[in-house]
Amino acid sequence: MDHLLNKDSGTILVVEDDAEAKEVLCATLELEGYVVHTATNGFEAINTARALKPDVILMDIIMPGMDGIEATRILKSDQVTRHIPILIVTVVDKREDIVNGLTAGATDYITKPFFMPELTARVKAALMSRNHYEEKIEITERYRQLVENASEGIVIIQEGVLRFCNPKTIEITGFSEEELTNRPFVELVEPQDQRNVLAYFGNPLDSEQKTTTHAFRIVAKDGNIKWLETNTVSIIWEDKSAWLIFLTDITERKRAEKEKETIQKQLLQAQKMEAVGTLAGGIAHDFNNLLQIVQGYADLLIHSMNHDERQYLALQNIIGATKRGAELTRQLVTFSRTAESHRLPLDLNQKVQNVKELLGRTIPKMIDIELQLTDDLRFVHADPTHVEQMVMNLVVNAKDAMPDGGKLIIKTENVILNEEFCRIHPDANPWMYALLTVADNGHGIDKETLDHIFEPFYTTKEVGKGTGLGLAMVYGIVKSHRGFVSCSSQPGEGTTFKVYLPTVEQEVARVEEKKTKASVKGGKERILLVDDEEIIRDLGVQILGEFGYAVLTAPNGESALELYRNKPNEIDLVILDLFMPGMGGMRCLEELLKINPHVRIIISSGYVVNGSTEKTIEERTRGYISKPFDREQILSLIREALDVN
Repeated sequence: MDHLLNKDSGTILVVEDDAEAKEVLCATLELEGYVVHTATNGFEAINTARALKPDVILMDIIMPGMDGIEATRILKSDQVTRHIPILIVTVVDKREDIVNGLTAGATDYITKPFFMPELTARVKAALMSRNHYEEKIEITERYRQLVENASEGIVIIQEGVLRFCNPKTIEITGFSEEELTNRPFVELVEPQDQRNVLAYFGNPLDSEQKTTTHAFRIVAKDGNIKWLETNTVSIIWEDKSAWLIFLTDITERKRAEKEKETIQKQLLQAQKMEAVGTLAGGIAHDFNNLLQIVQGYADLLIHSMNHDERQYLALQNIIGATKRGAELTRQLVTFSRTAESHRLPLDLNQKVQNVKELLGRTIPKMIDIELQLTDDLRFVHADPTHVEQMVMNLVVNAKDAMPDGGKLIIKTENVILNEEFCRIHPDANPWMYALLTVADNGHGIDKETLDHIFEPFYTTKEVGKGTGLGLAMVYGIVKSHRGFVSCSSQPGEGTTFKVYLPTVEQEVARVEEKKTKASVKGGKERILLVDDEEIIRDLGVQILGEFGYAVLTAPNGESALELYRNKPNEIDLVILDLFMPGMGGMRCLEELLKINPHVRIIISSGYVVNGSTEKTIEERTRGYISKPFDREQILSLIREALDVN
């Protein structure tokens, strides 16, 4: 501030109608280095001040026309001149004039007769106050620019009401300044977050922490939900406690976090299913061999005994149990995407109608089933049996969710998935999909259960009323068809499953499946049965021998090759187990074909084949049968292999 004490350090406007007093004032100020201008009355003072914008005004009070008090009041109310310090000039005993002048806005006063050191000191003080004022204005302007150009929203909340907001806040919310000012802040908050926000923004003076951070959702003017992160400071605003809040729009970050969480859940689910599939595939062979033994001997007994009704029913129950066990194994193997699959262009609408007809008598009448099927639904390349099973499981699950009745909607439609959608669904590709929606208005699913809904053996049903495989089967089937499935639900508000299946490029006529049951016939041919399970070999000898076949057996691939080399023209058919110790079935198959390229072979296995193995079986053998099988199945396949050239 030292420059204010130097020569030529300011401009002074002297307003004085007394020529002698004016001369004294001007001479004194000019000696101090000030540039001095003069006016003789209030009107002239106002006009000169507006044009000149002096650093200080010395204003006499008693003047003709307009006195100094009125002129001071006008200058202080003018946007251009209000910041100029005004020193009123009066006689010593006119204290009332001094009070009126200061009340009108004067900064200080000088009394006549003048004491020159005091005069110059008060002028310098006024100049310093002017400089402080300008610095304050400059600082205020800086803060204003910072607030107006801030990349964050800035608001002041007092007693729960918005008192101030910057342009970024307007941009974030979509509301105008007029719509935001004096509005209860909680009205902007998404209803589910309002309670937490009200608790969070309590009385600032009660806050133990001066600065706090919080995140919540708001509803913008256009109805979109936005996530905001706040940094909050308790302050005093206009003599009352308030919150100064910095708002950061973290909607995109939250969306990215949600996408990441969704992808992680999907990957975790895929890993779980893959692990179950690997386990199932590993035990399928041995388990199905055991089931084959049980079912085979039950078949023998039921066809060879004098039928006592109780024994007959017991054997039927045994056979039924083995079939359920085999079905359970097939369901487990489906998770690994290695289950047998016979895919063809499929009309999903037709499968939905088939399921409705199939379950028409079993679904309670108090459940209303509504079909909303798109007429021009594109075909999917899918296994008809698997798709029908998938739809059935979803419908049955919906039925179980409505024990007291309700509405079940099954809807199909064509959808095109874009890259943005596929970004958060790693199993999807930008393409045309057939979307199957199964929605009910049942009891719904809580979030904890929803996180595990597709996991094998996870069930909320009572023991004996569910295996926990129905929805896991749906997941496995959809995955095996390069699709994906999602579930949304709220307790008490029903559940919606959405299944997306990729469509084929060209729609083709629906292929009707025709199934004919072959009659059971025997024969006189010689069959080589190759299996590492002795009991299964014995069972085969009994069943096939009963129908006239001559049966040779071998416990492994090496023995089978030796037998065939010795009697290549005497063996009409080889039934070959696929997985055996030592030389496996596939290697044995290759060696048999080297000996005789026209050898008739049927592959039998408790393991599920896929990929190159399945292709080899289709091209180089007479058929494949999975364990456990009944005697009608194996006898029909044998005759087909022997009778077709």
